[in-house]
Amino acid sequence: MEKQKHSIPVPVGSFEGDETTWALPNGAIARLGIGNSVTMTLSPDGTLLAIGSYLGMWLYDVTKRTPLSLWEAGTQISTVAFSACGEWIATSSWGGPIKIWDVESRNCLTELPRDESGDNSELVFSPNREWFAVGGTNRSSNPEKKLYCSVEVWRLPENLHSNRLKRELLYVGTNPLAFSPDGSLFAFASPDGAPEPFNTNGYPVIDGRWLLDASQVVVYELATGKHLTTLDGGEVVSSISFSPCGKFMAVCNHNGITKVWKVPAQPSALLQPWHLHKDYQEVDDNGRHDISYAPENRLLSTVYAYKDGTLSVHDLDNNEILYQHTKETGPYNPDYSHGTRLAFESENDVHIWIEGEDQLISLGHIAGFFVGPLQFSLDGKALITTDRNDGILSWDITHPNDRPHIFKPLGIKPNSDRWGERYFSVEASSEGRHFVTSGDGSSVCLWELGADKPIASFSIQAEVSDAVFSSTANLLVCIDENGKVYIWDIATGEIYDTYTTEKTHTSPYITFSPDGTNLISHSGQIYDVVQRKPLDLYSTEDGIQFLAFSPNPSQIWCDCPGWDNLTIDLRDILRDEEVLEIPKPEWWEPKYIETFSLSNCGQYVACSPDTCTRDGYICVWDIRKGDEPIVTFELTEGVSSLAFSPDRTLLASAGTSGAILLWDLTPYL
Repeated sequence: MEKQKHSIPVPVGSFEGDETTWALPNGAIARLGIGNSVTMTLSPDGTLLAIGSYLGMWLYDVTKRTPLSLWEAGTQISTVAFSACGEWIATSSWGGPIKIWDVESRNCLTELPRDESGDNSELVFSPNREWFAVGGTNRSSNPEKKLYCSVEVWRLPENLHSNRLKRELLYVGTNPLAFSPDGSLFAFASPDGAPEPFNTNGYPVIDGRWLLDASQVVVYELATGKHLTTLDGGEVVSSISFSPCGKFMAVCNHNGITKVWKVPAQPSALLQPWHLHKDYQEVDDNGRHDISYAPENRLLSTVYAYKDGTLSVHDLDNNEILYQHTKETGPYNPDYSHGTRLAFESENDVHIWIEGEDQLISLGHIAGFFVGPLQFSLDGKALITTDRNDGILSWDITHPNDRPHIFKPLGIKPNSDRWGERYFSVEASSEGRHFVTSGDGSSVCLWELGADKPIASFSIQAEVSDAVFSSTANLLVCIDENGKVYIWDIATGEIYDTYTTEKTHTSPYITFSPDGTNLISHSGQIYDVVQRKPLDLYSTEDGIQFLAFSPNPSQIWCDCPGWDNLTIDLRDILRDEEVLEIPKPEWWEPKYIETFSLSNCGQYVACSPDTCTRDGYICVWDIRKGDEPIVTFELTEGVSSLAFSPDRTLLASAGTSGAILLWDLTPYL
């Protein structure tokens, strides 16, 4: 049976003409957020910022602080790089070719094929625009149980569009990479004592254990291909930079120790050590260090502090801190490659700092999140979601361009493990108030959205894995890492009951029925809240995957992958019998259900199969109208969460990109 695809026309209205509608899949009417960013880089003159994300590459006008375009929509862009004059930009994606684009015309000038297993984690143009280098390692095993570890160099012609580029040089090595200012020398990290590589599809492949010890830097002369020197970085090399005058090369390792070597005026025909000019001891912080030279040859270090997520810029020559951003920042995205401007992500935005200026440039870039369960407010105007580490986000869907309100009462405590503070769930009570349960290690708190202090707080002896609140029952429940469930009565502050679930290999979770009378855990075990006892109906051996409670608290929707895996079932948990079944479409019969949502009225079902690929599908059924979905949406990403609006006219989906899509269901109801 052919997969049925339907498209919904995008309505003309408040969403028209802004970036929330760019490159949407058929049927979607708006996008909230721009996806999880992976990398960013400023153009040499600082007027443009390119952000590689799970949705594609966003190009921003820094002066106007507005997005200009979304390139390669639907492609996960892993690396971006501008040429020295800013007229070209290179992009790479996981498993895809490297592309070089003309920035002004937005045309792709050339593609550089890569092995499908290769990962391009750094792209660099030489300052004289004659060379282009790619460094990458693939940590996925290939059939020979080895890993890619290659650095490739291409010579660039004046007219890229009329020439098919040929790779000139291929080395065993890895990131980071650096060209000298005149483009004559090329340096990169190299595994210490790496064994002789073998080739797979033309790429060097070595034993993966050597990638963990890339503590050397090798330097080659590009014109002759000669190996000039090998330098000891001390530990795993994290950053390489040549001074603008070309007289020095600096190498920084993961411990923050920076060594500076003099670059010989005339390269020797023989392999020889370079003279160590100076070394800088570790900056007094534990974090990630990236070095770059300012135009006047000052050596600078950008430090991301792991302990509190802050970012700072250090002048190593003068031993001073030039800038410090004390609020939590992202560890993967800072760009200070030109030594003049720092671009970084913080407070759910992208900022640019320029030395000597008092205020940051903020672009209003709504970054992506690792989106958890979605839920609409009772009036349908807000969409609320949790990010286990970034707090509770509330979006006004009537104004999709607005930044979400972020509720994060725990924050990041100094010298703490940032992953220990987690936000578990949101519950909309009948009065319309929103409650948030949040955990800090072995404690769990109940909050009212926006309040300064928790309504209640409880502690247990083990790590909290999940927590949920029922306003109907006025009970707060958490499950720990060992599968033990704790139930508190909010009115009295006392323990209502405890019980232990079966252990599984998956992360423990717990869910309330809509009326608060039943609980179900990860193992499929059902607990009767009123009678305070487990119902011995299902266990992990039964192979039932719980999907959702029906509005009738005695009925659950479930998948049964351990049985025939052909239907989605509605079962009565009291009578232990099947009430209704929905056949899965033939084109995804073998697939497990990844996400599932039920409308408030219980009439409409939406779910997405686990495709194990970047493609995603959402099927929506009206359970009164037969076995076929009333609509199927197709995406270029996996689906992690679904939710119907209270009036069931909208469907919200969160994907692996970190953005949220809104779908119009009106034509099908």
